[in-house]
Parts: sequence; C-alpha cells; structure tokens
Amino acid sequence: MNKIDTCLCVIAIFLTVPGVAAEAEDVHPLMASKYWGNVGVYSAHRDFDISVNGSIAGTARTFDFESSTGVDDRPNLFMAEFGWQYTPKWTFALQYFESERSGSKTLSDTIEWQDLVFDVGARVDAESSMEVTRLFFARRFRGEGPHSLRLGAGIHWLKLGMSIAGEATLNDLSREFRRSVVKTEIPMPNLGAWYRYSPSRRWMFNLRADWLSASVDKYNGRIWNASAGVNFSTWDHIGVGLSYQFLQLDGEVKEDRWRGEVQTSFTGPYVYISGYW
Repeated sequence: MNKIDTCLCVIAIFLTVPGVAAEAEDVHPLMASKYWGNVGVYSAHRDFDISVNGSIAGTARTFDFESSTGVDDRPNLFMAEFGWQYTPKWTFALQYFESERSGSKTLSDTIEWQDLVFDVGARVDAESSMEVTRLFFARRFRGEGPHSLRLGAGIHWLKLGMSIAGEATLNDLSREFRRSVVKTEIPMPNLGAWYRYSPSRRWMFNLRADWLSASVDKYNGRIWNASAGVNFSTWDHIGVGLSYQFLQLDGEVKEDRWRGEVQTSFTGPYVYISGYW
C-alpha cells in the first residue's frame, strides 16, 4: 500500500466514526474559531526528477536532480498556514512553504541541460528553489458536535527555479564554463476534502486530501496533497500540532523559458505552533 492509499484509508476510518453529541465547550477551540494560523517546520524528504529539452537530439532525458548534482534531498522547510471562517458555511485557507538549496558534485552520469552537455567527471554547482502557495475555498457540510467535514476547490501555485554551472560542451563544438538557469510558475487547480474530529477540548485530529489532473495553458500535470495530524490545545488560543504531509506533482511545461518535465514529491512530518481566535 502506497502513501496515497494509506491516507485515503485513514480518511475512510475517520468518516465512519459515529457522531457524539457535544457542546462547543467540550471540543477543541479550533473547531469553532473564526480565524486560525499555524507556523512551523516541515522536515521533508524531497525527490526531484527533471528534464530540460534542448537542441541536443531534440530532447533531454529525465534525471534525479538531487543525487545527480549533490543538492540536499532532506531540507527543513518553513511552512505557514492561515484560515478564515468568513461565513457559517464557507472557509478560506492559505498555505505556503518554500525550499532553497544548493550543492556541488563531480558527475558520475552525463547530464543534458538545454543546449549543454555536462559530461561524467565534470564538477558542477547546482541550485534549486521552490515555492508552493495553496489557496482553498471549502463549504462545510457537517459541523455539529465533534465532527467537521468540508469539501471545496482551490489552486496550488508553484514557482520553480533550477540552475547548473560547470564545464560543459555546447552543441558538440566547444567545452567551456557555462551557467544555465530555468524558471517557471505552474498553476494547478485542485479539488479537496478536509475533516476534523475533536473527542475532547484538548485534542483535535485532522485529515486533508487534494487531487486533480488537468491541463492549464502551457502546463499539463497531476497533483496530490494529503496530510494527517493532531493538535493539542495548551491554552485557550494557543496549541501545538504534528502532522504528516505528502505533496506530489508531475508536470509538463511548454514555454519559451523552459520546455521539459518535472516530477517532485515532499514527504515528512510538520511540527507547528497554532493560534486561533
């Protein structure tokens, strides 16, 4: 069973928990809050495969960016979230995290990058950056007692940037030090479900899953975003939380700045402090 199947099974188990009559004061304060926010660290394992098409045989093969260039594949990321219950039925949520890394390595495999070839034995310096902004609008379908279920739609906006510098061969003619940079922004709409369960005033469990496969202008891709976690209310307006996050994006880009493919995933725990009022 893969990570996606596991998350879906956990969601199904939570949705079958029978309802329990409870007053607002018997559940976690976050269940009835109009505003809430989380700030924490996302310790993610990242897989990043990429291809950059060029004039060398018309295409370029996909390669593992981290292992090929020596970039750290286990970064600690800053993550922040904000939510607003702006009507009794409708919620707006915003999530943001970023990753900036660099590395150096002597190549053990040849890399084709746009019009450049970095051969085996070449020393390269590489950098990568990624920003993920998630906007989501959800309607509450169940919000009585300890249970809260929301369904909605939104968008993941990804900003990607990669660069490689080192001794390279240009169109099989010359060998010189070159630096090549590609950047792009990928908007990916998605559908999602969001579930919370609070057995007592101190504890709240939450599940979330987003998915969509779509073509948007010059982009074609599929996105999965899922999480499962728990929040403990330490005071009336402050809590601490832990969740396990999974984000996967498979996309194809066809634009002037970059024509190629990207396959990336982030998997790991997210530890945070939350506020609600």
